[in-house]
Amino acid sequence: MKTWTVAKHVLFRIGQDPRTLILIVLTPLLFVLLYGYSFSSGRPTHLKVAVVNEDSGLASVRTAELGRITLTLSLGAKLVQSLDRELFDVVLHDKPDKIQEEVKAGKYWAGLVLPKSFSHALANEALRERGPQKTTYQGRSVELLPPETAEGALATLYLDDSNPVVTSWVALSLNEALTRLVAEQQATPTLKDPLDVHALYGGQVSALDYTAPGVIGFAMTLITIMLTVISIVRERASGTLTRTLVAPVRPWEVSLGYTLAFALVSLLQLGELFLVSHLLFHIRFAGSPLLVLLIVFVYAIGLQGIATLLSTIARNEFQAMQFILVLLIPSIMISGVFWPIDAMPTNIRLLAWCSPLTYANSALREVMLRGRGISGVALELGVLAGFALLMLLLGVRSMRRQGYSA
Repeated sequence: MKTWTVAKHVLFRIGQDPRTLILIVLTPLLFVLLYGYSFSSGRPTHLKVAVVNEDSGLASVRTAELGRITLTLSLGAKLVQSLDRELFDVVLHDKPDKIQEEVKAGKYWAGLVLPKSFSHALANEALRERGPQKTTYQGRSVELLPPETAEGALATLYLDDSNPVVTSWVALSLNEALTRLVAEQQATPTLKDPLDVHALYGGQVSALDYTAPGVIGFAMTLITIMLTVISIVRERASGTLTRTLVAPVRPWEVSLGYTLAFALVSLLQLGELFLVSHLLFHIRFAGSPLLVLLIVFVYAIGLQGIATLLSTIARNEFQAMQFILVLLIPSIMISGVFWPIDAMPTNIRLLAWCSPLTYANSALREVMLRGRGISGVALELGVLAGFALLMLLLGVRSMRRQGYSA
């Protein structure tokens, strides 16, 4: 009975705190909605793919009666039309010499180049598989004969294989489209290596390599915000913060002091994370460690501002932990750590680009996986710097309010 009395007292206290009640009710709902909307399809969607269709549409084939004849088949156009429009956002491109460069720059997940001889090569490969076939040509029956030699690869595919999940879906879907096209030519769809694939990273990027920058960024976010918020809340509860703020020191100096201290702690933790990741798990690291340090340092400054704001709202450490979870768990779901942002629904994508972790993850991935320099992450760094400045100003204002309340 006494146990139930204690439980009722705890529940009563929770019921008296509107912020805790809101967190208890809305937090699970927020998590399941974000998870459901972000990953419900089970596969990526709307992957941006460039296609250069130079196919003449003509096929020169051997016949028993007339020697070589030319058929108009337009198989390149049929292939482009048959691509899965739910999986791909197809962009028709007219510069085959630029495709590889643009895929490497991250503009497209893949670039498919159909040469002028695409219809010719596919038709002859189909004949080689199925053997001689009867057809009607200019009003008379002719027998089409297989080519004397194999045609080889039918098209060229430039593939960004930095994300193994996306890579497998792109390759599978394109091969399926080719298979359907071969089947329409009444041939057994068993073409060997129909695509000349140029993978940017030679298939050497693992799922661990792809997710590591985001996971490291999330770990930094979690540790930094949690450490800062709990430290400030604890110092406020113990009276240490009050004594500091009434001392001859300005609130902005206190805020900057906290920011500098925890930013340095973040860099120490970053070094630990990268050292362990590289030595134990051999995480790919193609870029400059100094650039990574710069990205994390700028990001950490912004995190301090968020943490200072949360410490103002939270009345105790328990409530601070709830706020941290509400902020951080959704951010890892929508920031592209595990699932490409451009494969998410549009409304979730808009939320993703509002999360600073998205830009930190993107910048770290560009440096670590692709070896980009500072110009390659200028946009992400600019956004993170703007975010850091805004959060720093809000953090100083929040600290000033705590000083007045003290």
